Amino acid sequence: MNEETIYQERDLKLMLTDIRDGTVRLQELDEERVIQSMLHHIGSTDAELRDQLIYTLFYRFIIEDEQLANEQLIYLFNMTLKYHLFHGIGETSSDTVFTRAFSTLLIALILYQDRQQEFLSEPNLEMLKAKLLAYLDCEIDTRGYVPTKGWAHAIAHVADAFDELVLHPHLDETEFVEILEALWDKVMFPTVYLHDEDERLLNPIFALLERGMDEHEIVVLLDGLPAQLSAQKQQLEPEHYWHVVHNMKTFLKSFFVKLYDANRPMLQTAVFETLKQI
Repeated sequence: MNEETIYQERDLKLMLTDIRDGTVRLQELDEERVIQSMLHHIGSTDAELRDQLIYTLFYRFIIEDEQLANEQLIYLFNMTLKYHLFHGIGETSSDTVFTRAFSTLLIALILYQDRQQEFLSEPNLEMLKAKLLAYLDCEIDTRGYVPTKGWAHAIAHVADAFDELVLHPHLDETEFVEILEALWDKVMFPTVYLHDEDERLLNPIFALLERGMDEHEIVVLLDGLPAQLSAQKQQLEPEHYWHVVHNMKTFLKSFFVKLYDANRPMLQTAVFETLKQI
């Protein structure tokens, strides 16, 4: 991407505001330059530009109006995976988290549309699954709302991407458990989740169940949880250990409630019995 072709944030914000308000159409502008600029600034620290304009209009262009051709979506897919998903990975308090977090939301939009149009190849989807799993494992910036800069919410956003991936018909059932275990491990992160990350992480797990994953796979994880927590107690500082316990209790309580609505009494009982043990 040629940096000279990218609109500055101020100019992009004005154009996207006009598009949102209906005073101009994307096709009346330099469409390729606008799309490239939206991707370039996807991690802007300007919450209005990032969230209310770039993400909202990507949603409109991809899902609502289907204004972007499949070739454009493939371009966004490849550029996001190559340059944005791991941008600044490993940092815990920098602004790079916004690029990573909103990249996963863009991936979720593209995956949703691919379920309708099937423009991504199977190797594309395999690569995506591997990269999302690696990203989930590596992401350590768990901030939700960041004062003056708005939502980062990286863990919740990548859960949304996994939700779309799990619903994709080309995801094979042999891959279900790997995804389940990765999501489960992220619940046990030694920093307290504050902004409903537990409920967002549950969405792809319920999608796995709806796709036909055996409930026993979750029971196995529940059965092993007390021993897993005991091992964590030996390895972590007390404060961090209790963060893990808090995260898991909150997750299991949300799981218990959601299972009631899903009419899965066997699994609900298993979750309840595990909660009593921890």
